[in-house]
Amino acid sequence: MTNFVKRSVSLDQDSIGNYVKKIREKRGILLEDIAKDINVNTKYLEAIEKGNYKELPKGVYSKIFFKKYIEYLGIRHKNIINDFVKEQSRNQNFESNIFFNKVVNWKNLLSLPAIVRASLIFLIVLVCLLYLFFYFKNIFLPPFLEISYPQNNQIVNDFSVDVSGCTEPESEVKINGQLILIDKDGCFSKNIYLKSGINNIVINSKKKYSQENYIIRQILVEEK
Repeated sequence: MTNFVKRSVSLDQDSIGNYVKKIREKRGILLEDIAKDINVNTKYLEAIEKGNYKELPKGVYSKIFFKKYIEYLGIRHKNIINDFVKEQSRNQNFESNIFFNKVVNWKNLLSLPAIVRASLIFLIVLVCLLYLFFYFKNIFLPPFLEISYPQNNQIVNDFSVDVSGCTEPESEVKINGQLILIDKDGCFSKNIYLKSGINNIVINSKKKYSQENYIIRQILVEEK
């Protein structure tokens, strides 16, 4: 009977999968024969040998498959199963770490630990909600409106006055209910006829879905 020496496998020199592969090849055993004898799919044994741990089933199954594999080969190293689990864990953590990827994909996200995955999902949802908040805020809030002339409570002697100001581009501007054209920068100017006495000039600005912004200017016309 062959006596096997119990010692740890050095990961600095070789990976666990490659170490097992060398033993199998040295003994001249085909991977397909092992897969058939231990009732494990060949692709899982290939994944173990190549260190493609993402191809292995989740949970305890990969450990069970590895244990069947090394028992078939007669490997009795004391810590080889623990070393395999550690190597698998290190490999999966590296692949699922978003800081090593330019783009986060859903496969990596789903493979993260539950608390990390939940935190990332929470942050993504929070960012989306903040974006939607500011997006709809910009849509529904009344547009900026500033009247440069005339000033409020101004006294004039003419029966007309130039009303000028600026608002946000693509806004709809009305002066006393009359639609006024604005330029590409949102500025406008319109000559308004006045009557003797106090005149109320109402300037309204509104975007398609926004609330309305308005400014009232009271102008007193004194006859000469």
